[in-house]
Amino acid sequence: MRRHRLITACLVALFWGGIDLARAQSPRPDASDAEVQRRVAVVVLARRIRGYAAMAKANSDCLVDQGRLSAAQADRALVISLEELGISPTVLLNPLVKALSPRLQALLTQQCSLEPDQEATALKLTETEL
Repeated sequence: MRRHRLITACLVALFWGGIDLARAQSPRPDASDAEVQRRVAVVVLARRIRGYAAMAKANSDCLVDQGRLSAAQADRALVISLEELGISPTVLLNPLVKALSPRLQALLTQQCSLEPDQEATALKLTETEL
């Protein structure tokens, strides 16, 4: 349950950060058209989905390393959690997700969670790497 809350909190933070980023990156409303705004939103959302997947994978790998789940259990739980949010598990094959996940895992505690001071670091790392 704690894992689900952690992942949900990260997703919400990444999503709202993406909305703010989309607003900041979009041209002035009087100079832009709807198509440009839509494309920016799509790009930002894709980055946020990759960020969520990388964090979920980091958490899953941490649980395996701690011996709390087998690799098969962790993989299945990860796929289910992504699918419940409408995210295709193929996002885990993205090279950016693969590269970022171990770096995020290094920020996790022994309980495979993020301390409040590490949350900002994880979000910044996700924004710069994706």
